[in-house]
Formats: sequence, structure tokens, C-alpha cells
Amino acid sequence: MIFNLIYAEENKNYRSYLLGDQLGEIYIKENERKLYPLASVTKIMTLLVTYDAIENNEITPKDKVVIDKEILKINGSKIWMYEGQRITVEDLIKATAIHSANNAAYALAKYIGKGNVDIFIKRMKNKSIELGIEEEVEFFTPTGLPTSMTGKPMDKGSALGIYKLSLEALKYDSLIKLASQKEVSIYNGKQNLKNRNKIIGKEGVYGLKTGHHSKAGYNMSVLSENSGMDIVYVILGGKNEEERDYKILKDIRKFYNEYKKEIFLNENIVLDNLKIENGNKNNIDVYPEKSFSKIVKNGSQIKILLKYYPISFPIYKNSEVGHYKILLNNSIIDEGELLIKEKVIENKGKFKKM
Repeated sequence: MIFNLIYAEENKNYRSYLLGDQLGEIYIKENERKLYPLASVTKIMTLLVTYDAIENNEITPKDKVVIDKEILKINGSKIWMYEGQRITVEDLIKATAIHSANNAAYALAKYIGKGNVDIFIKRMKNKSIELGIEEEVEFFTPTGLPTSMTGKPMDKGSALGIYKLSLEALKYDSLIKLASQKEVSIYNGKQNLKNRNKIIGKEGVYGLKTGHHSKAGYNMSVLSENSGMDIVYVILGGKNEEERDYKILKDIRKFYNEYKKEIFLNENIVLDNLKIENGNKNNIDVYPEKSFSKIVKNGSQIKILLKYYPISFPIYKNSEVGHYKILLNNSIIDEGELLIKEKVIENKGKFKKM
């Protein structure tokens, strides 16, 4: 039995995956809680900590980082640089996000850590605690390189942990805008870097980060939007780049075919109309207190139940006159108050459904 389980896992085209929306609801998943080597997907956290340092005015994008021998020793994917070179933080961010350059990520970590990369790693770990994902990700380097190249434990994480990290990344507009570009230039336009994410533009994909080394396989966190549906797809341990990308696009396409964005309520659109007896107005429009939309599977059963309260005059503008519940396949998914947006005057009265 153990042999069969191991054999089945080894012959899959992936180790784990997860598809969820930007509100935290997960639709499909497999092995989503098991930790695997992250490779360069680690750089999502590296970039978030870097953008935090910019936001906190610790550094600026125009700062110039001096390249030393330690940075030059970093192997794997990298950009051309030489000892003593002064590279802007902005160019290092571009190289990290688009080209997945390990020497660029390491240079950022050393600069923000004031010469000590371990200080930067501590900030990565603190960020994971802040986000509540410290049990779902483990960071030891700013690059995601394997132990054979760093002498440190491998950075690991679960599909669920990277999903949550990707949701946090969506709050960083500059990062998302950068990650969506197919190509960028550095060194004042002297060098162009192509995005390692080769499926940008397909099935609504616009980011976020790839990752690969021999121990990790082919990983990726993907952002996608179609027909108002914003989703995140994470896959870890793909057998190769082609099969990883094929699975991502196939699963996203299938999701968009089977689901839709349903606008249940709009706070500015009338939900119901009532006839009022003994009031100065014969009819009154009723609105929900808030808008509500949700991604639902095609063919889902949707109901909106309304219940009105006993009333007495006068009824003031924005008064709560009832309560609503939204049911999806007979389960309550949201509820709130019913409001009127105009004043009704009279001594007494009651609602009567038209």
C-alpha cells in the first residue's frame, strides 16, 4: 500500500495545487497543506519585504546598491553584474520579479538588512507571522535556492500558504503591475529581461511568480481575471514547465466555464417595492444595506428571503424596515437589513406587500 501511494505521487505531474478567489474561498485543491520546496516562489516574500521597506521610508527605488564579492557568488538564475557596480533598488526589484535573478534578490536582502542577510530573513519570518501563515511557509533564504547552493535549509511552503501570501501580494499595486509585464528593461534600457511566466495573457493570467530547482520541481503562483472573477492558482512540484503550464491553463479554463460572478444585491438598486396604508406615500422603494456578489457554480439555486418589521410613523430616511437573507443551495451565505431612503409621515400604518 505504501509503495502504491509513493508510486502514484511520483507519477503525477504535480505535488499539490489550489484554486481560490481573492476573497479567500477555495474551489479546488489537492495536498494543499503539505509543505514542499518553494524555489523562487520564495521571492514573493522577498519582494513584499522590499516594498515594505520602501513604504516605511527605509530605502527608495532610486537608492544605489553597491555589489560586492558575496553577492557575486550567488548562482542560479542571475543578471550580469560586477564588483563595485552600483545598481538601483528599482532595477534589482525588476530583475527579481521578472527574471527571478538570485543575485538581485540577494543584493536587496543584504542592502535592506544593512549588510546582514540574516536580518532580512528574520523580517521575512516576521512577515509570515504577521500574516498568520508561519505554519504554512518556512523561509531561510531570500532566493529559494537549494541547500547545495546555500548551505541552509530549503525554503518550503504549502499551496495554501502561497495562496495566502499571493492574496497579500495583491495589496501591492506596484508589484502586481510589474509582475504583469512580459518584458522590462534595466540599466537605463541597456538590458531587457523577459518574464519567466510564459502564460501571461492566456486565460486572463497577469502574474505572479514562477519557481524551479531540481528538488522543488516547477512551481508557480498565478493571478487571473475573467468576467469579473478574480482568482489565484498555486501549483507546486510540476514535472516540467510545459506540463505545469498546461495544467494551470486547463484548470483555470475549466473553472471559468463552470462558474460565474453573480451580483446578488446592489445597495443602489431597488430590491423590493411596498404599498403603505395610511402613509403620505402610497409606494416606497426598499434597498439592501450593502452590495453583495459572489462566484457561484452554474446551475446553483439562489433565493433571497425578505422579512419586514412592524412599523410606526414617522419612518425616517435610512430606517431599517426589515431583514434579508441570501441562500445559495439552501445555505445562508449573507444577510442584512432592508432600508428605505425617503421619509414617510403618518400617525400609524403597516406594510402591505404589493
